[in-house]
Amino acid sequence: MRWQAALVVPLLAAAGFVATASAPAPSGASVDPAPTPTAAVREVGILPAEPAIPQAMRSPSAASGNPGDPLSQAPPAMPGDGFAILGDGPLAIPELVFYAYRAAEMQLAIDSPECGLPWHLLAAIGRLESNHADNGRTDVLGTLAAARVTPDGRLGPMQLPAAAWEQFASDGNVDGVTDPQNVFDATLAAGAWTCADGASARDGAGEARVAAMFNPSPEYLANVRTWSAAYKKGAEVSPAIPAVPPTAVPIPAAVPIPTADAAAPATPDTTDGPTREQTDPPTPELPMMTIPELSEIPCLVPTLCGQ
Repeated sequence: MRWQAALVVPLLAAAGFVATASAPAPSGASVDPAPTPTAAVREVGILPAEPAIPQAMRSPSAASGNPGDPLSQAPPAMPGDGFAILGDGPLAIPELVFYAYRAAEMQLAIDSPECGLPWHLLAAIGRLESNHADNGRTDVLGTLAAARVTPDGRLGPMQLPAAAWEQFASDGNVDGVTDPQNVFDATLAAGAWTCADGASARDGAGEARVAAMFNPSPEYLANVRTWSAAYKKGAEVSPAIPAVPPTAVPIPAAVPIPTADAAAPATPDTTDGPTREQTDPPTPELPMMTIPELSEIPCLVPTLCGQ
């Protein structure tokens, strides 16, 4: 199926490159106090080794008094072609988290087509709520290395209210577990929650309605809109996702090409001894190209996978 094939290709790259994804230390991912782990986190996959130096962000207001607060940060000016969202830079989104936003958008296009919730609006909310899952500090399935639970009960990388998670709990990566601390599950649940009333999220009023469900302040809405627009533009100049390289195949030695004289019938040798006949050089057998066996990738859009 075309949708499924289009999704699996980048996921293969995600599985191959998640171990080396950038992992700068979180820079004020939430306005609430630092979360305390309250549940066991599955130790699956490889966590980034050394946190990098956090990116410095431009503050829209010098009077905010807290430059580490995500609400006081805005994307940089977008000169020329802007900044790519994959790789390094002020608009960078960890690859696995980016795939979670895109997978949620694709699933919601099937479940709630009238809503039209775009991935970059989810990404803007994820940026302000948890700095993209603590800047990508997750295992290979997308579960946070340290669970996020605020004093008022908001959960996970999207900081969903407990009641919203209980009603819209989702298995976004189809691993058989619904976990609010998993970025795939949490992002799909956030989309299902904001699209539950059937209203559109495509226009300015829809953006305001979605943002208000997370934070009703005008400053939050303005920041969500700014980040959403920046991510949308940044995606247009992002580099292509690298494909998994095949196994190297050795190049066979050159085969000599027979000349016209060599193609002529051989003449018997009049000297003593057995008659010598000219024979064509043997054709070497070319090695077969082999492709390495890849591990199974979990389906991220259950409807497209027949589940």
